[in-house]
Amino acid sequence: VLQQDRQDSGQRDPGRHINLHGGRMKVIKPITISSAMLVSSTAVEAYSAWSSVTAYALDSYVIRTTTNRVYRCIQGPSTNNTPETSPLWWTDVGPTNTWAMFDSQISTTTTNATNVTVVMDPGQINGLGLIGVVGGSVTVSATDGAGGASIYNKTISLDTTIITDWSMYFFEAFNLSGDVVLTDLPTYGSMRLTVAVTGTNVAIGNLSLGSAYDLGMTEYGATAGITDYSRKDTDAFGTTTFTRRGFSKRMSARSMIATDQMNKIQRILSDIRATPCVWIGTPDMTTYSPLVVYGFYRDFSIDIAYSTQCYCSLEVEGLT
Repeated sequence: VLQQDRQDSGQRDPGRHINLHGGRMKVIKPITISSAMLVSSTAVEAYSAWSSVTAYALDSYVIRTTTNRVYRCIQGPSTNNTPETSPLWWTDVGPTNTWAMFDSQISTTTTNATNVTVVMDPGQINGLGLIGVVGGSVTVSATDGAGGASIYNKTISLDTTIITDWSMYFFEAFNLSGDVVLTDLPTYGSMRLTVAVTGTNVAIGNLSLGSAYDLGMTEYGATAGITDYSRKDTDAFGTTTFTRRGFSKRMSARSMIATDQMNKIQRILSDIRATPCVWIGTPDMTTYSPLVVYGFYRDFSIDIAYSTQCYCSLEVEGLT
């Protein structure tokens, strides 16, 4: 328990200065995963690569390995019309199955009937975020280069089923989904990183890799919630219908930082403005998983409260 004396009046401010189980707020500043970094993936593509000599009929689907995108033919037959530069013939549908986990959205998922394993050479990183994962467990391992010595290995269960009584113990359906964040990866420039999600009907919303930065000690008083984009319509007779849509998480939190770290944190936050990042309210994922948000900060402020301590307040808005 941390209790900071008020230096100006000698009074105490109870409650706000109690940190979340020693949790420290962190943010993972992501790197862009290039084709050269992706060594292999077990994700299966549903469509074939585009060919310049094939006459594609209306509503045909192809993938382009140069853009890692899926395209649909909107005018056929189409021959020798490059999808990404021929908007009269092709429309962009979204990322390929392999690359869906690497875009800036959670709703575009990489899926597979069984396990998904990706192998990457990301360079020097120490943070990893897996958001919107469906599966039984996640194993993250690393070696010093291809075939080198093991430098990291960790397995995390995705079973988030809530059991409160014997009836639920026997009859409650398993909930095998959630988020995984790691900020202790070894910073090897030659790291060969393997991420494996095991289970049935596996899905990965987003996989972010990058540098994890400490933003101070998270205080009680943080709030977490969602923004629901579902639609509710009521007709003239009073009948209400619902259209279920996606949602995004949101978080508001305050952390305590040393005054000599204020300039550093201000520069970090300024540098990642308008950038989707993984925000970690506290590493205690068992209790405080709603405080892990993939999104961007809408606003931040630093309160220079004392000569040795400051407070950083953050409003984080998640992506769908």
